[in-house]
Amino acid sequence: MTFAIRLSLRFKVLTQLSRIHCLIPRSYSQPIALTVLMMLAGLASSARAEIQEYNRRATATAQIMAGISPAGSDLALERRTKLDAFVEHQKSMAVQWSQARGRISAIQNWRSREINIPGAAQKTLLYPFSGPDFLNAYTLFPDHSRYIFFSLERPGSLPDLESVTPVQFGKLLEDVRNAFRDIFQRNYFITDYMSKQLTTPWIRGTVPVMATMMALMNQRLIRIEPVDLFPELTRAYEARDTVKHPRMIMRGVRIVFVSAGGGAQQELYYFSVDATDKALEFYPGFLDWVRQHRPASALLKSASYLLHDNQFGKTRNMILATADYVVQDDTGIPYRFLHQAPWQVRLYGRYNKPIKSLRYGYQADLEGAYKEKADLAELPFPFGYHWRGKQSGLMIASR
Repeated sequence: MTFAIRLSLRFKVLTQLSRIHCLIPRSYSQPIALTVLMMLAGLASSARAEIQEYNRRATATAQIMAGISPAGSDLALERRTKLDAFVEHQKSMAVQWSQARGRISAIQNWRSREINIPGAAQKTLLYPFSGPDFLNAYTLFPDHSRYIFFSLERPGSLPDLESVTPVQFGKLLEDVRNAFRDIFQRNYFITDYMSKQLTTPWIRGTVPVMATMMALMNQRLIRIEPVDLFPELTRAYEARDTVKHPRMIMRGVRIVFVSAGGGAQQELYYFSVDATDKALEFYPGFLDWVRQHRPASALLKSASYLLHDNQFGKTRNMILATADYVVQDDTGIPYRFLHQAPWQVRLYGRYNKPIKSLRYGYQADLEGAYKEKADLAELPFPFGYHWRGKQSGLMIASR
C-alpha cells in the first residue's frame, strides 16, 4: 500500500470522527458520545493494523528456520516447534546468532559514526555478487527503500514445513545450519560451498536463507513473488531447440518486508544471472533496468575480484555510473577507478595482499595508499577474506 493511500485512509477516518462528533446532540450524555468516538478510534486502529499486515505463514516459516518460536502461528507450524529437532536447532542457532549479533552490533556502531547518506530512504542499494547476504546489506544500509541483489545462485522458494515428515524437518533444519555456517563464522559466503548448501532437497536457492536472515533481523515478510523482467526472452530461451540460449536463464524474485516495530515497507529484488559481459548479451536490458533505480548506493564485498577482470566491464561501468556512494573491500571496484575525480575515498582498517588463490587481485596503488595512512585504526569487525584477527580493510567512496 502506497504512502498516498495510507494518508488517504487516515484522513477519511479522522474526517468521520469529526463528523460524528458534530452530529451527537448536546442532549446526549457525555459517556454515549465518548463511546461512539472510541468505536471510531478502534476503526482507525484497525486501519493502521491492516496497513502493517504481513504474511504470517511465510514469516513463521522464516522464524522457525531462524530458531525462533513464532508467536500466534497456526497449529501445524506450532507442532513443529515441539519436536526435538527444533529444540536442538533453536539452541544451536541461538549460540551462533549470539556471536554474529556481536559482530552486527559492531558494524552498526561503526556505521552510525562513518556512514551518513542524505535521503537514504529514497535510495536503492545495489549489491552485485551478493549471494543471499541480506545481513550485511541491511546492517550497513538499513534505511534504503529498495535492495537489488544479483549473483549466480538461483532464488528458489521457501520450504513448506507442514508437508515434511519429522525426520525430513530435522534434515531441513540441519541444512539451514550448514547454509549459515560460513556467514556466521567468516561474514561471507563461499561460492563453491553454496552450490551444495543451496541445492539440498529442503533448502533450494537464496530465498530461504534471505528470509531466515530477515527473521533474525526482526523483519516480517509481507510478500514473496517471482519477477520476470523479460518474459519474452524467458519463453524463447526455455524453448532451447528454437533459439540460441544462455548457459543459465535469469530468474528473479521480489521480497517485500517490514520491521516488526513498524515503519515503511522495503523491498528486495534478487536475480540469478551471469554478469559477465558475454553472458549479458542475452539480457541487454538488465543493466539498464538496474541503472534506472537512481539514486543508488553500492555494496561490494568478498567478490573474488571479479570487477578487476575485463570480463565484467559492463557491470563495473554500470556501478560507477549509477552509484554515488560505494562501500567495499579490496575485492570490489579497483582502487584506480575510484582514486580520481569526482570520487573521494576514505580508507579503514588494513590492507592485506589477496589470499593465495586470488593473488591476481593485488593492488600496489591501494597498498601504497594504506602505507601513507599508517595511523588508521583497526576495523572493529571482519569484512572480506581476511576475517581473522581484525585484519580486514574497507573503503568508502563517494561523490
